[in-house]
Amino acid sequence: MFESEEREFSHFPLFIDLRNRKVAVIGGGNVAARRVETLIKFGAKVTVIAPQISEKIDELYNLGKIEVIMREYRKSDILNAFIVIIATDNKEVNETATKDARELNILMNRADSKEDCDFFFPAVFSDRHIVGGIISKNGSNHNIVREKSKGIREYLNREETKT
Repeated sequence: MFESEEREFSHFPLFIDLRNRKVAVIGGGNVAARRVETLIKFGAKVTVIAPQISEKIDELYNLGKIEVIMREYRKSDILNAFIVIIATDNKEVNETATKDARELNILMNRADSKEDCDFFFPAVFSDRHIVGGIISKNGSNHNIVREKSKGIREYLNREETKT
C-alpha cells in the first residue's frame, strides 16, 4: 500500500512512554480535563496550572492523581516539562505559553490552534491487548475522528465479549 501511494501525511503517529514524565497542562476547563484524564492513564505526572479548575480536575486532584497550581500561568511552570498541553480560553495566555514552550524546546499541543501544535492529541481506544490513537489526516476534522474512534471502541467491545 505505501509503496504505490504518493501522499504525504502531516504528522507521524508515535507512541511515547509517559510514565513518570512531567506534563504541564495550562488551563483548567473541560478540554484540559479530558486531556488530563487520558494522560494519567498513561502514567504521566500531570500538573495543571489555572486560576480556576473544573469539577473533574478538582476530583482528580483530590484523589491524588494530579497536582494543581491555582493561579495564572508563568513560564517557570513548564521548566523541565516533557510536554506541554495548552488548553485555555485566553488567546493571550495560549500565545505566551506557545512562545515559552518553543523557546524551551518543549513539545507542545495547543487546543485552539492546530497550526501551532508540535503534535496532535489523538482519540484513544483500547482493549485488553491493544492501545491505539487516531487523528484526522491534517488534524482538522474532529467529527470524523470522534465517529471512527467510537466505531473502533464498539468493535473492540464486541470482540472482548466474544472471548
